[in-house]
Amino acid sequence: MIKDGRNRYHPMAMLHDYIHLIKTTVPLFFLAFVLKADSSAWLFTYGRYILPAAVICSALYIPVKWYTKTYEILPSAIVVTSKLFTTSTKTIPYSKIQQVKRKTTWVHRLLGMTSLTLETSAEGRDGTVRFDVLRPSEASSMEQRVQQEKPDFERKTFLEKQDQENAQEDNHEQEEVERAEAATPVDQKEPRVIGDEKTIHFKPTKKDLIKASLASLSFLAVIPFAGSRLSDAEDLHFEKQVDGLFESLLSSIGMIVGALTVLTVIGVGLGFVRTYKKYGKYELASTFERIFITKGAWEQDYLSVRKDHVQAVLIEQSLMKRLLGFASLKLVIAGENEGEEEVTSVYPFFPVKRAYSLVHEVLPDYRVLGNMDRLPRRAFYLRLLRPSWIWVAVTAGLYFFKPGSFFIDLPWWAFSSALFVIIVLSRIQGYVHSRFQMDDTFIQFQAGGFTKTLYLSKRSKVIELEVSRNYVQQKSGLASVKLINRANPVRETIMNDVPDEFAERLKVWYTHQTLKRKAS
Repeated sequence: MIKDGRNRYHPMAMLHDYIHLIKTTVPLFFLAFVLKADSSAWLFTYGRYILPAAVICSALYIPVKWYTKTYEILPSAIVVTSKLFTTSTKTIPYSKIQQVKRKTTWVHRLLGMTSLTLETSAEGRDGTVRFDVLRPSEASSMEQRVQQEKPDFERKTFLEKQDQENAQEDNHEQEEVERAEAATPVDQKEPRVIGDEKTIHFKPTKKDLIKASLASLSFLAVIPFAGSRLSDAEDLHFEKQVDGLFESLLSSIGMIVGALTVLTVIGVGLGFVRTYKKYGKYELASTFERIFITKGAWEQDYLSVRKDHVQAVLIEQSLMKRLLGFASLKLVIAGENEGEEEVTSVYPFFPVKRAYSLVHEVLPDYRVLGNMDRLPRRAFYLRLLRPSWIWVAVTAGLYFFKPGSFFIDLPWWAFSSALFVIIVLSRIQGYVHSRFQMDDTFIQFQAGGFTKTLYLSKRSKVIELEVSRNYVQQKSGLASVKLINRANPVRETIMNDVPDEFAERLKVWYTHQTLKRKAS
């Protein structure tokens, strides 16, 4: 610690930067001095001088950066100061921090350290304070400061207005919840979270991880691996041996079954390892105010976010997940930094019913609406007749260039017809999946073709509503609506071809909220 209370970053931060420098430059050295050692191209000729010089300069800069950059932990904020050629100071109040992230790589585990990232709603690096190397105890201390810090006056005033605005809307919902709880047996009631008590909602078992590895299709990674090994064998002039191997395999049904069994076992094993590496030791937990997500068996990722920063909930199903009965639960969070996902994946392999029930468990203020309305029949015909510019472009390309490069003896129109059928089937699926519903508090859309996505948000979390109608929609009594939630970048949710009546009710629904905000 420096005399005035400022701290330098942990010395292991320099080792972390050196490891990152080595990981970045080793491939470049291998390319310039091994693979292209005999190349006389100007890029490699000058690169053999510039690359070592740049590495030396970077290596010398790392301790200088460590010495000139400090931070100070104040009662209500973190102050980061950098003094190199100019002095810059960045102050991050705890009340402005919206997300706390930790990442513990194998290097951190080897050193007994972790990394900590504190994110605000500001864009880019200005909204992020990152500690690449910290003691776990110090990281926990910082996180506790963030969680215990009371909101500043401006935020407190805003939250009070928001609470007053939503009080009447949530009263009937609370009454319904209380009536449902009163009618539910004691042993079937959901756990309540009171104060700072932490409740664990989900931890995958080995059976869950096996199902997740099958649903993720990770075992298919063995196919390109096996192909690359056969390609290497051909490059090493083992064609005769490879051909002999295939002949012996094909001569016996038992050998074929055995070979396929071995490949399947290897693929499933590799898929399980990959899934366990990413989701082993996974834990979804929450307190009254925050959500905690921990995942990773060897390299651990940790996220802590306030519940009031959740702008919307997404429940997604790919085609494979639909077949296996799984769904992915995601949260749209205000304050995501640009370049990262605008949504945070909670867990991608929940059983469908479990994903729906977890919405209310983790976010008690949210509930999934039932009895969703389908699109009118005229929307189905409109979607089928709407031109597909992708099909037009692909068909034109096939006609002019011909699919000779595909090594398949089929006419160009066969590929065009197959694409046309896929597009039609996707539109039929999209019509079947499209549903919509709203009440005084919530708006809920479901859409998708071969995949299916359910969107749920509160009226108070929608920052913009747009209703549009093209010429054909006007004549058909249909409209497209777009809802925007706060994120970085903003989250846009579009629902096409809803009835005019619903679009008008939606405008009144949202305008009522806007008028209440202005009145308050």
